[in-house]
Amino acid sequence: MNYYSWELFRYSLPLKEPLQMLGQVLNKREGLILRLSEIPFRSSTAEIFGEGEIAPLPSLHPESLSQAESQIQEYLCSSSKAKHSSEFLFGSVRFGLDMAFRNLTQSLQESTERNYMSAGNEIFKENIAVNGLISTSGKKLELECEHLQNIGFKTIKIKVGRRTVQEDIERVRNACKILDDDISLRLDANRSWEWEEALDFAHALKDCSIEYCEEPLREFQKLEELHKHTGIPLALDETLWNNPNPNILPKKGVKSLIIKPGIIGTWESTKFWSAYAEKNKMDLVLSSSFESGLGLHWIAVMAAKMSRNQTAVGLDTIKYFEHDLIDPPFRVINGRYSFPSQRPIADAKYLHKILEGNSKLETETYV
Repeated sequence: MNYYSWELFRYSLPLKEPLQMLGQVLNKREGLILRLSEIPFRSSTAEIFGEGEIAPLPSLHPESLSQAESQIQEYLCSSSKAKHSSEFLFGSVRFGLDMAFRNLTQSLQESTERNYMSAGNEIFKENIAVNGLISTSGKKLELECEHLQNIGFKTIKIKVGRRTVQEDIERVRNACKILDDDISLRLDANRSWEWEEALDFAHALKDCSIEYCEEPLREFQKLEELHKHTGIPLALDETLWNNPNPNILPKKGVKSLIIKPGIIGTWESTKFWSAYAEKNKMDLVLSSSFESGLGLHWIAVMAAKMSRNQTAVGLDTIKYFEHDLIDPPFRVINGRYSFPSQRPIADAKYLHKILEGNSKLETETYV
């Protein structure tokens, strides 16, 4: 165990326009930033710290922001040894703690080597592909398809399941007409359909080239049967974090695993699914839970270090924010994210400190 100084902040980022997500309308994105420093290294002149983001998304995470805030405060302030077990922590809290500890380790390494890019960061000289996200319909969908294609995106993901099946069929068909053959098209239904609806949808799009359809059925037990009847390639998302036992997961027809580290929790949890994907010859696609640029950058780091194949990651949600939380801001250019030349940190002008203190923490639980 080591002694740490910590600060806990709130943030609230406005969105460009109200956003409907999973049955709720968001006007802003709220979350917490945990900043950790090892007490022997803390000084007023050297910024040696690690930051982690804790930002449960309404309707996606089982915990609310207030519950996550209460839990991380209790964890940091408690002197009980029981707090060192990570099993009772919410996924969003585990994600933020793990991220803060690992970023602190990186910061300490940077302070020794005096260079962010050379401190064991070979991946930061590269960039990774991002899938462009579309949830609109009609003329707006057509314009977005053209725009994303023109600015360099090679993978595009369309949200389906929020309209009638016939409307979604027409939306996807329109996209297929617009997109060039070298653009990969992904679909995400978020478990919206019953068997007959999913069957009709898959049959109607047999002549369209689709990389995969993510979670088309409410009953994941029928996914293999859906693939058998229609041949549609599938991807798992909600099924993974609602049923984390790999022994009961469907495999036939499953092309990709969609992993949200902000829900799964830690680096090691994500690494487990990365190994599972490789063993079963599936692609690993890391995706955001609508975090700020701080969390998105961290997920990009995870993707660069873990993915067997460099498939496009789901980080295009940054475009919905009026401004980012971090400096330098998270930017997707030409459909790709390039790692910045300096370590991103949360901009103080967007943070509101709610608590600080010193704690004796067990890092091995998270790192």
